[in-house]
Amino acid sequence: MEPAHTVGRVFSPLDEELALLPGTLAPRQQSHLVQLGSWMPFRHANRVLQELLGVYVSSETARRLCEEVGRQMEDKQTAEAQEPWKEATDGREKPSRLAMSADGAMVLLTGGEWAEVRTLAIGEVPSGPDDAEKVHVGHLSYFSRLTDAIHFTELAEVEMRRRRIVQAKEVCAVMDGADWLQTFVEIHRANAVRILDFPHAAEHLTKLLEALANAGHSFPPKMLDRCLHVLKHRGAGSLASMAGRLPESEAQQEDVREHLGYLRKRLSLMQYPTFRRAGWPIGSGMVESANKLVVEARLKGTGMRWRRTNVNPMLVLRNGVCNERWQETWQTASNQRRDRLTQRRHKRSAQRQEAKQEALKHVPVDPLPPQPPLAPLLPPDPPAMLAGTSRPSPHHPWKRGPACAPSRFAKR
Repeated sequence: MEPAHTVGRVFSPLDEELALLPGTLAPRQQSHLVQLGSWMPFRHANRVLQELLGVYVSSETARRLCEEVGRQMEDKQTAEAQEPWKEATDGREKPSRLAMSADGAMVLLTGGEWAEVRTLAIGEVPSGPDDAEKVHVGHLSYFSRLTDAIHFTELAEVEMRRRRIVQAKEVCAVMDGADWLQTFVEIHRANAVRILDFPHAAEHLTKLLEALANAGHSFPPKMLDRCLHVLKHRGAGSLASMAGRLPESEAQQEDVREHLGYLRKRLSLMQYPTFRRAGWPIGSGMVESANKLVVEARLKGTGMRWRRTNVNPMLVLRNGVCNERWQETWQTASNQRRDRLTQRRHKRSAQRQEAKQEALKHVPVDPLPPQPPLAPLLPPDPPAMLAGTSRPSPHHPWKRGPACAPSRFAKR
């Protein structure tokens, strides 16, 4: 007897029925491990999993699984961002007042390179706050990616659609003065109320006063505090008129010209008394806290260095847990993994069938030898007619009929 041929790895149909995932862990255990890995270093996540569930996995397994799940979710969101925009028809009420802000945070990569992770924060602004100094933006959600400004603007469409920025009645954009941020606002909500982040404006105003002081201009005590108070409560017009009275020799100094031109270009974004009366926030604290919560809390730990290809998968997981959408994130990533496994299985099956058909084409086919005539199972019936005549033979059916049978009374 010939030995049986070895077979390859296959996927049991029962695994599909039970909605299992590849690996030695059950789906729920994998979900716990990935969620822990999105909150803490992998070397701690596997230890916590063992203490809670009594299941041991290596830190390398935790890292590999987190990156795989995050990459599946990243591919899904990238595909969604490229889909054409559709008007929402779910009947939900349009958001009343939304605020959005975007900024970047630096992450250390392998090789000692620093890269900028861009983050978008979107939140709800209450209508008509009692105290303009205490505008609280709630129900925050985040979207983060390590990419350039153009691709980030395209990919952020996923969160923009989810928070219905286009359908909202009023939207404000509290940003710093970077040009790519103004392009970002122009693409996603051109009629948004654009506000220059007040701490950012205060930083440039401080540098302007320092440059003037270095150029020999003398100021009264606490000039900076007075300028900031005027900027917040009276607007940028008063400061612009004061700057217009500077001597030409001082205004043309390099540092003075740089910061003065920056502020003059953004006068419309610094109408802080108007913004405060309308109940809008004038600071980008929501995205500053997002940089710490989403990015730095997990990706800027002591001694951490990341491969560039692994940063975005971890950011996707961080967005899922910080947005309180972990179950949705896990379910989407799991469905993506199952779909890809099914596609691979069907592809391998088709390749095996093609290889089998191709192999059969090259198998030599020997011609079959002529088969001998088959011997009759029964002897042939005798002829019913006499040869060469039309007379019936003794074997003719008529001869065997009752009318042709010899009479028993006939002479013998």
